[in-house]
Amino acid sequence: MRACGKTRDRLKWLLATSILLAGIIQSTEAVAATSRWGMTYLPNVEVIDQDGRKLRFYDDLVHGRIVVIGFIYTSCKAICPLTLARLREVQTRLGQAAGKTIHFLSISIDPIPDTPERLKAQAEAFGIGPGWTFVTGRPENIDLIRHKLGERSGEQIAQHKNEVLMYNDATGEWARNSAFADLGVLVMDIQNMDPVQRSAQSLPALARSQQSAANADSVTQPHEQPGQALFVKACAACHTIGMGEKLGPDLAGVTSRRAVEWITRYVMYPDRLRAAHDRDALELRVRYPNIRMPALGISETDAEDLIAYITAISPPTAPAVQPR
Repeated sequence: MRACGKTRDRLKWLLATSILLAGIIQSTEAVAATSRWGMTYLPNVEVIDQDGRKLRFYDDLVHGRIVVIGFIYTSCKAICPLTLARLREVQTRLGQAAGKTIHFLSISIDPIPDTPERLKAQAEAFGIGPGWTFVTGRPENIDLIRHKLGERSGEQIAQHKNEVLMYNDATGEWARNSAFADLGVLVMDIQNMDPVQRSAQSLPALARSQQSAANADSVTQPHEQPGQALFVKACAACHTIGMGEKLGPDLAGVTSRRAVEWITRYVMYPDRLRAAHDRDALELRVRYPNIRMPALGISETDAEDLIAYITAISPPTAPAVQPR
């Protein structure tokens, strides 16, 4: 009898949830019908994707979708590649939703040199998965899209914003965040663009799942070590510690390969070392042409903590080399 009671309660819960979700869907459709965004706001101009296909921006890439939008240009070797690397990690964490209910758009802000071939090469270099479209096209069309989406850096493309825009065309909802924010939080912000997912957050199983996503930015350790949070935020998209190369070198045992003094300077001022034609900095640029270590404004103390953390969790290696 107790089992039958539990079954009835379960059926009641499922019925209530179904009614709730049906109401959300109907509400979403009603909002979509009256939204001032969508086809009445976003340009439906012709664009070209990384496979050379001619598409209509709104009809083919936005209509009825949840989209995560960013701006890039392929000649950028600092912030844009780091942004792509972090968004690729976000795409991975979204799992099966990526490419099905959630789509990614990377729009070139330098469309003449950014041919479909160059965009495709960049997508392949970063291991971009399905459901992610790189967009170029005629400059006037791209300029119109940029203007409507609030990206107005003009000719100063190096100063373009590195925001991530999130839009649900079915509800007319917009949100924005940064690829340099906590990735667990960014993943949940993207998931929350889906009203069904947002409503289901109150369900215990999903709540636990999202809490796990929020905690995924921390490396499993009994206690967080100095430098750990910085590594997760600034380094983990491109590097691992003992798990093999990613977009950059595996950092396990890095102090056995390079002087600690040099590593500190490179973490703090990579652009200065490259400008000074530092041999090791130029070697890294040649070995990893798709992305350059960006200047992240890291202090000496932060750099020391970061190096100490990498050293602490690296497997045993040969003694560190002496500073040059």
